[in-house]
Amino acid sequence: MDKIKLDTGVISGKAMGEPGQEVYSYQGIPYAAPPIGDLRWKPPQPIAPWSGVRDCTTFSKIAPQCGSHLPGSNPDKSDKPDIRLKLPQSEDCLFLNVLTPAKKASDKLPVMVWMHGGGFIFGSGNEGLSNLLRLPQYGVVLVNVNMRLGPIGLLAHRLLSRESPQGASGNYMVLDMIAALKWVQKNIAAFGGNPKNVTIFGESGGGAKVVTLLASPLAKGLFHRAIAESGSPDGKPLAEVEAMGDKFFARLGVDKAKDPLKAVRALPWEKIMEVENELVRELHAYGRGELWDLAVDGWVLPEIPLDIFKSGKQNAVPYILLANLGELSTPPGAYLIPHYLALFSGATKTGVKVHACIFDQVPSRWKAEGCYSTHAMELGYVFGDWDNRSGFWQTLLAIAGMAGARSSDPGLKEADRKVSELMMQIWTQYAKTGDPNVKGLVNWPAWEKSSDQYLYLTENPEVKVGYSKIVSK
Repeated sequence: MDKIKLDTGVISGKAMGEPGQEVYSYQGIPYAAPPIGDLRWKPPQPIAPWSGVRDCTTFSKIAPQCGSHLPGSNPDKSDKPDIRLKLPQSEDCLFLNVLTPAKKASDKLPVMVWMHGGGFIFGSGNEGLSNLLRLPQYGVVLVNVNMRLGPIGLLAHRLLSRESPQGASGNYMVLDMIAALKWVQKNIAAFGGNPKNVTIFGESGGGAKVVTLLASPLAKGLFHRAIAESGSPDGKPLAEVEAMGDKFFARLGVDKAKDPLKAVRALPWEKIMEVENELVRELHAYGRGELWDLAVDGWVLPEIPLDIFKSGKQNAVPYILLANLGELSTPPGAYLIPHYLALFSGATKTGVKVHACIFDQVPSRWKAEGCYSTHAMELGYVFGDWDNRSGFWQTLLAIAGMAGARSSDPGLKEADRKVSELMMQIWTQYAKTGDPNVKGLVNWPAWEKSSDQYLYLTENPEVKVGYSKIVSK
């Protein structure tokens, strides 16, 4: 599995992991043309084929990041900047990474496609946590997607809409993810994956991205189930997002130019992000895309995502919705259960099964310090970082610290490994079969309004009743 033939050329990767549990890693695979120059603020275009063997053993650069809202990103504070902001950035960011345990191309393993978190304005598919080997070692091909973010990925403007054949602008981030899923359909079989068995999953902003793809008619048929963790999108009328674009053009100083689009496309992306960071600081945005939102453009999104679900018009695939118990009473998680109930209502109309999950595991030292299961707490368990090898837990301290954690060492124990292994089994079982039940481990019924059941996931998981009435501890 070293060399892989794609529809655009041959790539090489590298074997990683212990003998007998090897996983092949392919990093920095382009799935669309660089969205630069005249392609800035246009839908992703096909990648040009290459000759020879393309080395895919190192990560690409990540999308330009807005970091003004992040803990540690304010230079006047003494805490350290978020490590994710130190990764090399570039507007040329449409790359993905593949981890496969397949021994041969004919293995037809289930595929899991990760849409990273970070609101809609930071994060990447290159983070150490989501590129660990442990989830793929449960028998799935894992794909990590990078996409345009913030003003590069979501800016709408009346002039951009005017030049578009669809009369739409914004939502380039969503179009990038759709392009990545089309790439999966064309190429994942070469990695031993099954293009007819694709699960998309994501957390926080990534969870919102997953729900957006469930809602978008352009993503129909590109995936077969979904898992959204701690995230759900909003969306605004196109005209409202375009009006924000007008203000942004004025702040960039291109609004009075003879050809504003030519002028703004000539600006370096660093200038655009500089203005972005200034605006976010001024607005005190937390990072769920308050400055940049999805546009209801009649093309990518015919309606606000929640309204699409309420009327049962979403893509009819099964899905799991997860929230952490401790995040439900504080921003940004207070909206989750009401949103999730609306999302579940759509499943009833389409006849697909959906499952509800509340996660409530906290590492021992943080728990002793009074920390609760805060936003993103489950991620270390989803990807198997039960021994603190990716750097995730140090990054999470910025959020956990607001929930009571004080120590840099969270106090991971055997119980955390147990929960992590259980969660990886459930998630990959769902990817394989569409049923999250693992014989001898968990009996998790689908959510129905009449029974209101959900999985309470801790060291001793149990099915509980009263999902719609949950109040955080």
